[in-house]
Amino acid sequence: RMGGGEKKNMVPGETVMVKASGWAWAGGGRKVVRVDVTGNDGASWSNGDITLGSNQPHGRAWAWVFWECPAVPAVVCEDGTSVELSCKAVDSSFNSQPGSSDGIWNVRGLANNSWFRLRHRVV
Repeated sequence: RMGGGEKKNMVPGETVMVKASGWAWAGGGRKVVRVDVTGNDGASWSNGDITLGSNQPHGRAWAWVFWECPAVPAVVCEDGTSVELSCKAVDSSFNSQPGSSDGIWNVRGLANNSWFRLRHRVV
């Protein structure tokens, strides 16, 4: 959501600031220590703030963490009304999600934990 409640005419290709939030989980009992969000396909990243769940004990982090990022620079899509955001989590062993399933793809679709991508209409 863009600030102020005003309707802004957006131009495809321009950069606007948006707010993003979500949840993440690492698996194996490892804590999520960082969430990164991009609105320009990984050219730059904004750090999300973990808002809930960061106090899980080391080796026993079995629950989701919630995060938010108040200001993500995002490129307006060709329709002039939406942006595409991607996010990735980093765990306490510094494992990070890959950008795509290329190289890890398999017939059953197992172990696909690539960046989550979402095209969202900006209001």
